[in-house]
Amino acid sequence: MYRFGEFELDLDRYELRRGSEVVKAEPRILEVLNYLISQRERVVSKEELLDTIWKDVHVSESALTTTIRDARRALNDSPTEPQWIRTIYGRGFRFVGTVSDTARITTPVAPAVAAPAPIVAEPAPAKSIAVLPFTDLSPGRDQSHFCDGMAEELINTLTRIQELRVISRATAFDFRSDDDVRDLGRKLAVRHVLRGSVRKSDDRLRITVHLVDTQSGHHVWSEKYDRQVGDIFAVQEEIAEKTARVLLGVLAERNRAAFRSTPVRIDAYEFHLKGRTYLSEATPESFDSAVGMFELTIDFDPEYAPAHAGLADALAELFTIRGDEALRKRAEEHAKRAVELAPELAETHISRGHVLTVEERYDEAAKELDFAISINPRSAEGHYRYGHVRVREGKLDAAAEMFEHAARLQPADFRPTLQLAWIYRALGREKEAAEAESRTHVLRALRK
Repeated sequence: MYRFGEFELDLDRYELRRGSEVVKAEPRILEVLNYLISQRERVVSKEELLDTIWKDVHVSESALTTTIRDARRALNDSPTEPQWIRTIYGRGFRFVGTVSDTARITTPVAPAVAAPAPIVAEPAPAKSIAVLPFTDLSPGRDQSHFCDGMAEELINTLTRIQELRVISRATAFDFRSDDDVRDLGRKLAVRHVLRGSVRKSDDRLRITVHLVDTQSGHHVWSEKYDRQVGDIFAVQEEIAEKTARVLLGVLAERNRAAFRSTPVRIDAYEFHLKGRTYLSEATPESFDSAVGMFELTIDFDPEYAPAHAGLADALAELFTIRGDEALRKRAEEHAKRAVELAPELAETHISRGHVLTVEERYDEAAKELDFAISINPRSAEGHYRYGHVRVREGKLDAAAEMFEHAARLQPADFRPTLQLAWIYRALGREKEAAEAESRTHVLRALRK
């Protein structure tokens, strides 16, 4: 237990107290703060914090930056005039406050995790699919953003079909098209894989796609498209519809609208795809680049809702890192605009919910995410974001329900189980915490 100023940190109870008042803070924040205090005689590098607190789990540096920011908020500390946590630029962080009582020092030690049980292969649902990043066969091999963006658009479209289970971009993009399809089926728990290639030269496109059965390894359906670049939206719609028809047999009338693309100029669309690629890299530098690409998209097409949503997400991430109020205001503006332009898209409401969460307007964030899930009940991202809202509110039981739901929708995604591990431990549910940690280790190992 540590006492400093008016604060008391008790990691056994996972509590930060100011006098008799418990300060709301996520367990990861308390672990970082605890470690900095225990090592307060020296500067602790970012790499050391990531290796210690996020042991065996890959997260981006922005996750640490956000945690440090939230720790400062909990302590009413300032990054420019620090009383407790000082940034040593180019080196790391140091706890600089006076600790008056260290009667019991508790440093975070990776909890014992039961050895992961062997994975017993269960039959993948017949109506399940992973869309892998398309291979870039363009002459300059400089169209990876276009290839990844096309695959992401197909994922987003197929996810709107409630009868399908579609692996998320965050999970599917850890694998490549040349991986063995049977192995992919086992790792991702899917019956089908959609993969292909793109050759883009000047204003011409050649797109080849293959839908493969992961049990037999046989091609279920293949097609080649030679088109103008401007035909990309029609091609994407055709690929998505043919894929859905093969998996479902008959398309219900309610699903037909899912294949319609949001109209946008092709030059704007290319900037948007680059923005999505930068956003997925999740570093402070890539968020800056994403902002630039989404702004260019909006310059070309001010009414393209997905660009406003992407820009809002990137600005919200930068606000969490830098705390610049101007970034928050712009994120709010573009999140609102995205919903105004496309209220029928779950993605715009998820983006708005993200921004409202960053602004600590949790009731409003919950309403937006509720609406997103009503539009697309199979949105794992919607449930995952909702889980974070409940964590911020201190409602850990409700958060666990949301992350469990996200894990059921995306069983190959380690992110929900990673959250469940610390939530269950904070709730004293040790058996479930150990199971979640074990599953996280298994899922991470499958990606190597």
